[in-house]
Amino acid sequence: MHLCPNCAADIIPGSKFCNRCGDKITERTKACPACQEESPLASVFCHHCGFHFEGKKRSPERRYEPVFYLDYDPDTLTEQVKALFFRSLRRRVEEEHNPEKYSDYVERFYQSRFREIYELRAEQIAEDALIQWERFGTEGLPEIDLRIGRSFEGLLDFFIIQYCPDLNGVLLPPAILKYEKAQPGKIDLACMISDFLDFGREQEVFYFDFISMKSELLSNACKSFLFAERQEKVFFICDLSLKGTCKEGFSLTDQGIFWRAPFDRARSCKFKDIKEIKRQKDWITINGHFFTANPSLNLKLFKLLKKLKGWDQPILRAKEAVDFQV
Repeated sequence: MHLCPNCAADIIPGSKFCNRCGDKITERTKACPACQEESPLASVFCHHCGFHFEGKKRSPERRYEPVFYLDYDPDTLTEQVKALFFRSLRRRVEEEHNPEKYSDYVERFYQSRFREIYELRAEQIAEDALIQWERFGTEGLPEIDLRIGRSFEGLLDFFIIQYCPDLNGVLLPPAILKYEKAQPGKIDLACMISDFLDFGREQEVFYFDFISMKSELLSNACKSFLFAERQEKVFFICDLSLKGTCKEGFSLTDQGIFWRAPFDRARSCKFKDIKEIKRQKDWITINGHFFTANPSLNLKLFKLLKKLKGWDQPILRAKEAVDFQV
């Protein structure tokens, strides 16, 4: 039993007043180390977040941390969206181009007609975000992030490709822009790959017709790195070997990428299994594995794989696939 703080009489558990002197009993509490809220002293679990005071935790509900932080003030929301766009522009320049030229991209933004285009889009993005927030509150944050992210990706591609070709270092094909909302199974993947990689501007050797390709080269590719399954459709083979033997290179299928760099073992990754794409100055990494062709191909392949990341393409029927088991 607890003692009354006024007369020291034994207090019946749960009583709000002392049965001897009538003094009001103040319930003793303890602070939760997880959320800092107060709970009754005898509590086993925190009444607010579920923390187990004996050392075990009941999994507290994890709050979603938004990628794009907004305070949803209608009077300032558009300006907030504009500020977030420049943060995304900086990140894009750092990932794909020359970070030292970021100020040049910002200057180009204010000097070009794109500024007027973005003024209108920023208002639309802000209005859409506000509607989602007013309807769903914090539960709508993931959808808001998704919509803003997609909008920014499309706007950044448009701005950088159309208005900044002289700043980019690599000529990016405008055809990329039509794939802003591309989804697996709803586009011609072969056409998409061709548009992104823009083969006609590359000096590397590509093979598309495997019937007329020398059998020795096809065999070398299949034995060295192209370990495609029978139901996979192979779109091309790029020979990156110094002597033109096709023992090093890369290939894209309707399911993923296969490659082998000099002095390295063969690698492959399904689009659905891509977790991380990073671009360094002279190479890229796919799930931490080194890949390089040339600066132009590296950047275009980097952008393509970012778009295909997580895609689970439908498997072709056997009669539609090309057999590469040489």
